Amino acid sequence: MTQGIYSVLATHLRMVLRWLEAQGEQAQEHFERHGLDINVLQRPRERLPAEGVAALLADLRDRFQRPCLGTELAEFHRLSDTHALGITLLASDNGLEALERGLRYQRLLSTGAPMLLEEHKNQVSLIFSPMTFELSRDVLGTYMNAMIWRCMKMAAPSALQPLIVEMAASQPDNQHFETAMGCKIAWSQNRTAMVFDKSQLLEPWQMRNTEIIRANEPMLDNLLKSLRTGDIAGKVRWQLLDALDKELPSEEAIAQALHMSPRTLQRRLKAENTSYGEVVQQTRMQLAQQLLASPDISATEVGLACGFSDASAFTRAFKRWTGTTPSDYRSGMPNTDSLQQKG
Repeated sequence: MTQGIYSVLATHLRMVLRWLEAQGEQAQEHFERHGLDINVLQRPRERLPAEGVAALLADLRDRFQRPCLGTELAEFHRLSDTHALGITLLASDNGLEALERGLRYQRLLSTGAPMLLEEHKNQVSLIFSPMTFELSRDVLGTYMNAMIWRCMKMAAPSALQPLIVEMAASQPDNQHFETAMGCKIAWSQNRTAMVFDKSQLLEPWQMRNTEIIRANEPMLDNLLKSLRTGDIAGKVRWQLLDALDKELPSEEAIAQALHMSPRTLQRRLKAENTSYGEVVQQTRMQLAQQLLASPDISATEVGLACGFSDASAFTRAFKRWTGTTPSDYRSGMPNTDSLQQKG
């Protein structure tokens, strides 16, 4: 994975610091092993490279032989680790509004682990796509599910419970994750997702507070805006996502939109150890895998949304990225209704 493109909110890694301290470990040496500065964990707006974070999580999982490391890390998460975002989400009117608001601000936590909200019949699925965390996808998947569920329980009615959690990772030897989630877990799936009954998500939350939301959202919007104007690769991704459903913009067109010459764009992307072609490929692959998770969008429509003029070109590109065709990728995804019946 290309270095320097994706980032994680540094304070969000405080849970790793707490976990290491609970093991009696000197956290600094573990962070430094992967080129991460532990001092930035105390600075509210600092960010860490996602690739280094992924390597750290994979290393801790293997070094300490903790197959359910993500679940353990979630137990060390604090709302303050995400500053105003955590309390703002819990102040939402209901669970669906909280999830929608979370997707709006998800890039504040990580620019390399996008989430997607999918509604199908009477169910709502929160889908995780930790594309830049290949080394530790299992850790991040269990962590995000367990962390979000722990936070939701603080404000949600007691009746709220996930219908099922689908995990792309294979089943570990212990039951720690199942115990934390309190619902059926389907392992070795083609996606990682937490599925809810929509009617339960619409039940009023105990901590709903419009004044908190009104006070915090302008600040969160400003933080999001500043994030969008950070690295050049990030700016290119935003431009691509705005244009891909029409046509794939040329490097010259993107440079013009960013008010610089193509040569300057190339030079600045090179300084971030990437190129226009690499950013295009990563953006398209990530978007395609998110859209294929929705059964209501045909593979042809996914290809068009990713900037491909015909289905065959999209199929060839997708197979080159993932080793499988879009239809085979989608056919391997679980049928949620049947999974619940089996449980």
